[in-house]
Amino acid sequence: MDTSSQARLLYYQQAVTIWEGFCRLHKELYDLTAEEYITLLASDIDKIETMLPIKEEIIGRVGELEKERAHLIKKINESNLFAVEISRAGELLEAFADIDQKSGIPALRNLNSLLIDIINKIQDQNKKNQMFLNKAMLSIREMRQGFSGKKTYTTYGADGMTRQLNR
Repeated sequence: MDTSSQARLLYYQQAVTIWEGFCRLHKELYDLTAEEYITLLASDIDKIETMLPIKEEIIGRVGELEKERAHLIKKINESNLFAVEISRAGELLEAFADIDQKSGIPALRNLNSLLIDIINKIQDQNKKNQMFLNKAMLSIREMRQGFSGKKTYTTYGADGMTRQLNR
């Protein structure tokens, strides 16, 4: 194996390690987001407050991995191992497609597919959490109005803008 092939293999292994980290952290984030929904349903505000710093810490670690990925791409571009310059993650995956296919298990491609799946699940769960919060805020607003004796109705004008009527 020549030095060029060895260097490409080394960079490939570094990319796999970074993608493994992305998958692990996003799985933690998904688990926390799902737990957040259950906590919202239980109206456990204290637990929600303890979950937010954990979520921020995980997101920070994802940011650090993103920096590692950018640094790896920079090192690969400086090495001139590939004919084209890599600027995005997809181009990085494409550059290593031959190594990925030669291995018994296409690790990088599989990890990327898993990462995309986890991210989609996080987005779906975040939508559920946001819908719950929106409904809760609407209920609180209606309760406040009931206590004050004022009722606010929201209507839409011809221009599509919402208008609030107090009664």
